[in-house]
Amino acid sequence: MNRYLIIATDERSYLDLINVVLELKKRNLPYFFLYNNSPTKLYPNVHLEHFSYDTNIKSNSSYLSKTLGFNLPFKPTVLLITNENWEPEKSILLEFKQWGCYIGCIENSSWTYNNIKTKLEIASRKSFPSNCIDVFFDHSSWGAQTKKEAGWWGQKSVIVGNPKFDKLKFETTEENVIIVYGSLEKEHHDKIINVYHSIKSSFPTWEVYYKPHPTEIKDYSDWENCDLILTQKEFFNILQKSSYNIGIFSSIMYYPLKLNKNIVAFNLEDIGVDEELNIDNFKGEEFNFWKNILNFNNFEDFKNFISTEYIINTKKRNKDFQNHFKKNLISYNKDNTFITNKSNNKDLLKYFDDFNDGKASQRIINYIENEQKIF
Repeated sequence: MNRYLIIATDERSYLDLINVVLELKKRNLPYFFLYNNSPTKLYPNVHLEHFSYDTNIKSNSSYLSKTLGFNLPFKPTVLLITNENWEPEKSILLEFKQWGCYIGCIENSSWTYNNIKTKLEIASRKSFPSNCIDVFFDHSSWGAQTKKEAGWWGQKSVIVGNPKFDKLKFETTEENVIIVYGSLEKEHHDKIINVYHSIKSSFPTWEVYYKPHPTEIKDYSDWENCDLILTQKEFFNILQKSSYNIGIFSSIMYYPLKLNKNIVAFNLEDIGVDEELNIDNFKGEEFNFWKNILNFNNFEDFKNFISTEYIINTKKRNKDFQNHFKKNLISYNKDNTFITNKSNNKDLLKYFDDFNDGKASQRIINYIENEQKIF
């Protein structure tokens, strides 16, 4: 029988993994869940006092983990994580691969658009030790294909849906509440902040919130007069009563999509998404960053790796995607007249989850227990 170790180092990864843990508990499969459900990512062996755990195993055995900083009650055969290309997950997965664990990664994002950074990110995920992961549990065929076109190993992906939403139940209302969704990318950030302030001044009697990307809040300092949403709990509470959700139509929009909220989507060309495919923008700081990660000799080497063909194909795919969602969603305009329209969400759910049936966690465990027959 497999013995499962599940690690969540912040609130976001906790929400990605908790339903998988509940599925293990329901089946009475042996597990140990170590988690930190605060917004800040922490190293267990450094900040163990901020972590909690849940397990259904009582044992006198003792297996010391250096990356976790304590003794486990059993030797796991399966490690489940998310955020696999970040620390401390990279160090943790390397240790437990050396223990002989089969490693599964639950995708923490639904890959909608391709761009230059997608190809670079995929290449970095294929490097050591992230390439030690045995299987990636993807949300949708569209997302898996997005990764594949950027160079991903398609044979490593299994499409299961998004386990984060397996038990999503909210009582929703429609109040005078608007959420604007930010982005960590510099091509988007300034433009979206300006949109936020424009909407806030146009609707002075409404509550208008800005939801930053998790790393955006520390990378930028222009937060004066912004009502920020900083935690997932706060986000869920505000989302339930929101009437309009405005942003780039990417994975974060799956939340309001599932709750059948009105979604107002930015045009890609207006908000700077197209600029992410301008290779000249990578000269200087961006190139120097990726050069050290992927060992490019010079900028010409970098351009050849990205390739003109990839950029052309990606622009076409992104445009086709936009044409489809624009038929269903409200398009943002600078006059802020979106308030009179309604979005049609049903046809777009497939981009984020092939199934949308609340059974992603079941598929993940079924894959490991039945199809793989690992141990």
